[in-house]
Amino acid sequence: MSSRPVHHEATASEPEAVTELFAQLGVRFSFDPAGPGFSYRETRDGDEHVSVARLSMGGEFSTWGDTEVFGVVQVRGARYDWSTSDEQGSGLEEPVLFRPGHPALVVARALEATNVYLTAAVLQEVADTVYGLEHTPVAFVSSRPASPALGHYWSGLVGWAAEAAALLEEPLVRTDLTRRLAVGMLECFPLTGDREIRSLSMAAQARRYRIAVAFLDDNAQRPITVEDVARAANTTTTTLLRAFRAHHPLGLTPAQYLRRVRLAGAHEDLVNGDPTSGDTVRAIAIRWGFPHPGRFAGAYRAAYGVTPRWTLER
Repeated sequence: MSSRPVHHEATASEPEAVTELFAQLGVRFSFDPAGPGFSYRETRDGDEHVSVARLSMGGEFSTWGDTEVFGVVQVRGARYDWSTSDEQGSGLEEPVLFRPGHPALVVARALEATNVYLTAAVLQEVADTVYGLEHTPVAFVSSRPASPALGHYWSGLVGWAAEAAALLEEPLVRTDLTRRLAVGMLECFPLTGDREIRSLSMAAQARRYRIAVAFLDDNAQRPITVEDVARAANTTTTTLLRAFRAHHPLGLTPAQYLRRVRLAGAHEDLVNGDPTSGDTVRAIAIRWGFPHPGRFAGAYRAAYGVTPRWTLER
Protein backbone atom coordinates (compact mmCIF):
# COMPACT_ATOMS: atom_id res chain seq x y z
CA MET A 1 0.00 0.00 0.00
CA SER A 2 2.87 2.36 0.65
CA SER A 3 3.48 5.26 -1.77
CA ARG A 4 4.56 8.88 -1.70
CA PRO A 5 2.58 11.18 0.60
CA VAL A 6 0.60 14.16 -0.67
CA HIS A 7 -0.24 17.36 1.21
CA HIS A 8 -2.40 19.81 -0.71
CA GLU A 9 -4.03 23.12 0.21
CA ALA A 10 -6.27 25.11 -2.10
CA THR A 11 -8.86 27.86 -2.16
CA ALA A 12 -11.26 28.70 -4.97
CA SER A 13 -14.23 30.91 -5.75
CA GLU A 14 -15.00 29.62 -9.25
CA PRO A 15 -17.04 26.40 -9.58
CA GLU A 16 -14.87 25.15 -12.45
CA ALA A 17 -11.81 25.26 -10.21
CA VAL A 18 -13.60 23.22 -7.52
CA THR A 19 -14.67 20.70 -10.17
CA GLU A 20 -11.01 20.33 -11.16
CA LEU A 21 -9.90 19.81 -7.55
CA PHE A 22 -12.46 17.03 -7.11
CA ALA A 23 -11.42 15.46 -10.42
CA GLN A 24 -7.89 15.05 -9.06
CA LEU A 25 -9.38 12.59 -6.57
CA GLY A 26 -11.40 10.69 -9.15
CA VAL A 27 -14.64 12.44 -8.16
CA ARG A 28 -16.34 13.76 -11.30
CA PHE A 29 -18.75 16.33 -9.84
CA SER A 30 -19.78 19.67 -11.33
CA PHE A 31 -20.69 22.60 -9.07
CA ASP A 32 -23.46 25.13 -9.66
CA PRO A 33 -23.69 28.06 -7.19
CA ALA A 34 -27.24 29.24 -6.46
CA GLY A 35 -26.19 32.80 -5.60
CA PRO A 36 -23.28 34.99 -4.52
CA GLY A 37 -20.80 34.04 -1.85
CA PHE A 38 -19.66 30.69 -3.25
CA SER A 39 -16.24 29.78 -1.85
CA TYR A 40 -14.13 26.70 -1.31
CA ARG A 41 -11.16 25.87 0.91
CA GLU A 42 -9.49 22.49 1.10
CA THR A 43 -6.69 20.81 3.03
CA ARG A 44 -5.96 17.30 1.82
CA ASP A 45 -3.48 14.65 3.00
CA GLY A 46 -2.83 11.07 1.93
CA ASP A 47 -1.40 9.30 -1.08
CA GLU A 48 -2.63 7.61 -4.25
CA HIS A 49 -4.68 5.11 -2.21
CA VAL A 50 -6.27 7.23 0.52
CA SER A 51 -7.14 10.89 0.97
CA VAL A 52 -8.45 12.72 4.02
CA ALA A 53 -9.82 16.09 2.88
CA ARG A 54 -11.05 18.82 5.23
CA LEU A 55 -13.34 21.20 3.36
CA SER A 56 -15.04 24.50 4.02
CA MET A 57 -17.64 25.72 1.49
CA GLY A 58 -19.55 28.98 1.55
CA GLY A 59 -22.74 30.01 -0.15
CA GLU A 60 -25.54 27.84 -1.53
CA PHE A 61 -24.84 25.42 -4.34
CA SER A 62 -25.76 22.14 -5.98
CA THR A 63 -23.40 19.49 -7.25
CA TRP A 64 -23.97 16.44 -9.43
CA GLY A 65 -21.83 13.61 -10.72
CA ASP A 66 -20.27 10.19 -10.28
CA THR A 67 -17.06 8.92 -8.73
CA GLU A 68 -14.27 6.46 -9.49
CA VAL A 69 -13.40 6.08 -5.81
CA PHE A 70 -15.33 5.27 -2.67
CA GLY A 71 -15.85 8.36 -0.55
CA VAL A 72 -17.60 9.05 2.75
CA VAL A 73 -18.66 12.59 3.58
CA GLN A 74 -18.99 13.77 7.19
CA VAL A 75 -20.72 17.17 7.18
CA ARG A 76 -21.44 20.00 9.59
CA GLY A 77 -23.33 23.01 8.30
CA ALA A 78 -26.59 24.65 7.28
CA ARG A 79 -27.75 22.17 4.63
CA TYR A 80 -26.59 19.00 2.89
CA ASP A 81 -29.36 17.12 1.07
CA TRP A 82 -28.31 14.24 -1.15
CA SER A 83 -30.05 11.82 -3.49
CA THR A 84 -29.21 8.94 -5.81
CA SER A 85 -31.46 7.00 -8.15
CA ASP A 86 -32.87 4.97 -5.25
CA GLU A 87 -32.05 6.85 -2.01
CA GLN A 88 -32.09 10.30 -0.49
CA GLY A 89 -31.31 11.87 2.85
CA SER A 90 -29.54 14.57 4.82
CA GLY A 91 -25.82 14.39 5.36
CA LEU A 92 -26.25 16.51 8.48
CA GLU A 93 -27.80 13.51 10.23
CA GLU A 94 -25.29 10.78 9.33
CA PRO A 95 -22.24 10.14 7.14
CA VAL A 96 -22.91 9.51 3.45
CA LEU A 97 -21.12 6.99 1.21
CA PHE A 98 -20.61 7.89 -2.46
CA ARG A 99 -20.07 4.83 -4.67
CA PRO A 100 -18.82 4.30 -8.21
CA GLY A 101 -21.70 3.72 -10.61
CA HIS A 102 -24.22 5.57 -8.42
CA PRO A 103 -24.51 9.19 -9.65
CA ALA A 104 -25.60 11.56 -6.92
CA LEU A 105 -27.10 15.02 -6.57
CA VAL A 106 -26.28 17.24 -3.57
CA VAL A 107 -27.91 20.53 -2.61
CA ALA A 108 -25.97 22.28 0.15
CA ARG A 109 -25.24 25.54 1.91
CA ALA A 110 -22.45 26.84 4.16
CA LEU A 111 -20.76 23.69 5.38
CA GLU A 112 -17.60 22.13 6.73
CA ALA A 113 -16.81 18.52 5.97
CA THR A 114 -14.23 15.81 6.40
CA ASN A 115 -14.20 13.55 3.36
CA VAL A 116 -12.42 10.19 3.21
CA TYR A 117 -11.63 8.72 -0.19
CA LEU A 118 -10.34 5.19 -0.86
CA THR A 119 -9.58 3.74 -4.25
CA ALA A 120 -11.55 0.71 -5.38
CA ALA A 121 -8.29 -1.25 -5.66
CA VAL A 122 -7.21 -0.72 -2.05
CA LEU A 123 -10.71 -1.35 -0.71
CA GLN A 124 -10.86 -4.60 -2.67
CA GLU A 125 -7.43 -5.66 -1.39
CA VAL A 126 -8.43 -5.06 2.22
CA ALA A 127 -11.78 -6.82 1.73
CA ASP A 128 -10.02 -9.87 0.25
CA THR A 129 -7.59 -9.94 3.15
CA VAL A 130 -10.07 -9.34 5.95
CA TYR A 131 -12.94 -11.50 4.74
CA GLY A 132 -11.06 -14.06 2.63
CA LEU A 133 -13.67 -13.73 -0.10
CA GLU A 134 -11.47 -13.26 -3.16
CA HIS A 135 -13.03 -12.62 -6.58
CA THR A 136 -16.09 -11.03 -4.93
CA PRO A 137 -16.09 -7.37 -6.02
CA VAL A 138 -16.77 -4.87 -3.26
CA ALA A 139 -20.29 -3.49 -3.64
CA PHE A 140 -22.43 -1.60 -1.14
CA VAL A 141 -26.22 -1.73 -1.06
CA SER A 142 -26.74 1.71 0.50
CA SER A 143 -25.16 5.11 1.00
CA ARG A 144 -26.28 5.05 4.63
CA PRO A 145 -24.45 3.35 7.52
CA ALA A 146 -25.63 -0.16 8.38
CA SER A 147 -26.89 1.11 11.75
CA PRO A 148 -26.89 4.33 13.81
CA ALA A 149 -24.22 2.83 16.05
CA LEU A 150 -21.95 2.11 13.09
CA GLY A 151 -22.57 5.59 11.75
CA HIS A 152 -21.46 6.97 15.10
CA TYR A 153 -18.39 4.72 15.01
CA TRP A 154 -17.47 6.04 11.57
CA SER A 155 -17.82 9.62 12.81
CA GLY A 156 -15.37 8.87 15.61
CA LEU A 157 -12.98 7.18 13.20
CA VAL A 158 -13.07 10.21 10.89
CA GLY A 159 -12.36 12.52 13.82
CA TRP A 160 -9.30 10.45 14.67
CA ALA A 161 -8.22 10.45 11.01
CA ALA A 162 -8.54 14.22 10.77
CA GLU A 163 -6.33 14.65 13.84
CA ALA A 164 -3.74 12.24 12.39
CA ALA A 165 -3.79 13.80 8.91
CA ALA A 166 -0.79 16.02 9.63
CA LEU A 167 1.27 12.88 10.36
CA LEU A 168 0.41 11.08 7.13
CA GLU A 169 3.81 11.83 5.66
CA GLU A 170 5.05 9.01 7.92
CA PRO A 171 4.64 5.70 6.04
CA LEU A 172 3.70 3.62 9.11
CA VAL A 173 1.02 6.11 10.16
CA ARG A 174 -0.35 6.32 6.62
CA THR A 175 -0.44 2.55 6.18
CA ASP A 176 -2.17 2.03 9.51
CA LEU A 177 -4.70 4.78 8.78
CA THR A 178 -5.47 3.34 5.34
CA ARG A 179 -6.18 -0.08 6.83
CA ARG A 180 -8.34 1.35 9.61
CA LEU A 181 -10.39 3.48 7.25
CA ALA A 182 -10.82 0.66 4.73
CA VAL A 183 -11.99 -1.82 7.37
CA GLY A 184 -14.20 0.87 8.89
CA MET A 185 -15.84 1.61 5.56
CA LEU A 186 -16.40 -2.10 4.87
CA GLU A 187 -17.92 -2.67 8.29
CA CYS A 188 -19.92 0.55 8.74
CA PHE A 189 -21.74 0.55 5.39
CA PRO A 190 -23.84 -2.42 4.24
CA LEU A 191 -22.08 -4.66 1.74
CA THR A 192 -23.82 -6.98 -0.67
CA GLY A 193 -23.68 -10.65 0.26
CA ASP A 194 -24.03 -12.49 3.53
CA ARG A 195 -22.78 -10.43 6.49
CA GLU A 196 -22.79 -13.51 8.73
CA ILE A 197 -20.36 -15.30 6.41
CA ARG A 198 -18.06 -12.29 6.47
CA SER A 199 -18.26 -12.13 10.26
CA LEU A 200 -17.44 -15.83 10.54
CA SER A 201 -14.48 -15.33 8.23
CA MET A 202 -13.17 -12.45 10.36
CA ALA A 203 -13.68 -14.41 13.59
CA ALA A 204 -11.84 -17.43 12.16
CA GLN A 205 -8.94 -15.25 11.02
CA ALA A 206 -8.71 -13.54 14.39
CA ARG A 207 -8.64 -16.93 16.15
CA ARG A 208 -5.91 -18.26 13.84
CA TYR A 209 -3.91 -15.09 14.33
CA ARG A 210 -4.06 -15.33 18.13
CA ILE A 211 -3.03 -19.00 18.06
CA ALA A 212 -0.17 -18.29 15.68
CA VAL A 213 1.13 -15.34 17.71
CA ALA A 214 1.07 -17.39 20.92
CA PHE A 215 2.87 -20.25 19.19
CA LEU A 216 5.55 -17.92 17.81
CA ASP A 217 6.06 -16.20 21.15
CA ASP A 218 6.42 -19.55 22.97
CA ASN A 219 8.60 -21.33 20.41
CA ALA A 220 10.73 -18.64 18.77
CA GLN A 221 13.97 -20.20 20.11
CA ARG A 222 13.11 -23.56 18.58
CA PRO A 223 13.86 -24.38 14.90
CA ILE A 224 10.31 -23.67 13.74
CA THR A 225 9.15 -22.61 10.29
CA VAL A 226 6.10 -20.77 9.00
CA GLU A 227 4.66 -24.16 8.04
CA ASP A 228 4.93 -25.23 11.70
CA VAL A 229 3.01 -22.13 12.70
CA ALA A 230 0.30 -22.81 10.13
CA ARG A 231 -0.09 -26.37 11.41
CA ALA A 232 -0.36 -25.10 14.99
CA ALA A 233 -3.16 -22.76 13.89
CA ASN A 234 -4.80 -25.56 11.88
CA THR A 235 -4.65 -23.65 8.61
CA THR A 236 -2.59 -23.17 5.47
CA THR A 237 0.37 -20.84 5.07
CA THR A 238 -1.60 -18.74 2.58
CA THR A 239 -4.52 -18.33 4.96
CA LEU A 240 -2.15 -17.63 7.85
CA LEU A 241 -0.48 -14.88 5.82
CA ARG A 242 -3.91 -13.35 5.14
CA ALA A 243 -4.76 -13.47 8.85
CA PHE A 244 -1.54 -11.64 9.77
CA ARG A 245 -2.11 -9.00 7.10
CA ALA A 246 -5.61 -8.44 8.44
CA HIS A 247 -4.86 -8.37 12.16
CA HIS A 248 -1.27 -7.36 12.86
CA PRO A 249 -1.13 -3.58 13.46
CA LEU A 250 1.75 -3.21 10.99
CA GLY A 251 0.60 -5.94 8.62
CA LEU A 252 3.69 -8.06 9.30
CA THR A 253 3.97 -11.52 7.79
CA PRO A 254 4.47 -14.52 10.12
CA ALA A 255 8.12 -14.66 9.08
CA GLN A 256 8.63 -10.98 9.89
CA TYR A 257 6.92 -11.41 13.24
CA LEU A 258 9.15 -14.41 14.07
CA ARG A 259 12.22 -12.38 13.20
CA ARG A 260 11.10 -9.60 15.55
CA VAL A 261 10.48 -12.05 18.38
CA ARG A 262 13.90 -13.62 17.88
CA LEU A 263 15.58 -10.23 17.77
CA ALA A 264 13.89 -9.37 21.06
CA GLY A 265 15.14 -12.65 22.52
CA ALA A 266 18.68 -11.89 21.40
CA HIS A 267 18.37 -8.43 22.93
CA GLU A 268 17.34 -9.90 26.28
CA ASP A 269 20.30 -12.30 26.22
CA LEU A 270 22.67 -9.44 25.38
CA VAL A 271 21.29 -7.36 28.25
CA ASN A 272 21.74 -10.27 30.67
CA GLY A 273 24.98 -11.52 29.14
CA ASP A 274 28.43 -11.44 30.74
CA PRO A 275 31.46 -11.16 28.43
CA THR A 276 33.75 -12.22 31.26
CA SER A 277 31.92 -15.57 31.40
CA GLY A 278 32.38 -16.15 27.67
CA ASP A 279 29.20 -14.66 26.27
CA THR A 280 29.73 -13.22 22.78
CA VAL A 281 27.57 -11.33 20.32
CA ARG A 282 28.17 -13.97 17.68
CA ALA A 283 27.14 -16.86 19.91
CA ILE A 284 23.96 -15.11 21.04
CA ALA A 285 23.08 -14.10 17.48
CA ILE A 286 23.54 -17.63 16.19
CA ARG A 287 21.51 -19.05 19.08
CA TRP A 288 18.59 -16.88 17.95
CA GLY A 289 18.92 -17.75 14.28
CA PHE A 290 21.06 -14.85 12.98
CA PRO A 291 24.12 -16.46 11.36
CA HIS A 292 25.36 -13.34 9.56
CA PRO A 293 27.05 -10.94 12.03
CA GLY A 294 26.77 -7.86 9.85
CA ARG A 295 23.09 -8.31 9.11
CA PHE A 296 22.35 -9.04 12.76
CA ALA A 297 24.19 -5.90 13.84
CA GLY A 298 22.28 -3.81 11.30
CA ALA A 299 18.88 -5.18 12.34
CA TYR A 300 19.73 -4.77 16.02
CA ARG A 301 20.90 -1.18 15.58
CA ALA A 302 17.72 -0.34 13.63
CA ALA A 303 15.57 -1.77 16.44
CA TYR A 304 17.45 -0.60 19.54
CA GLY A 305 19.58 2.33 18.42
CA VAL A 306 22.91 0.85 19.57
CA THR A 307 25.18 -1.97 18.50
CA PRO A 308 24.77 -5.43 20.03
CA ARG A 309 28.35 -5.25 21.29
CA TRP A 310 27.57 -2.05 23.20
CA THR A 311 24.59 -3.74 24.86
CA LEU A 312 26.64 -6.78 25.87
CA GLU A 313 29.62 -4.81 27.17
CA ARG A 314 27.88 -1.80 28.71
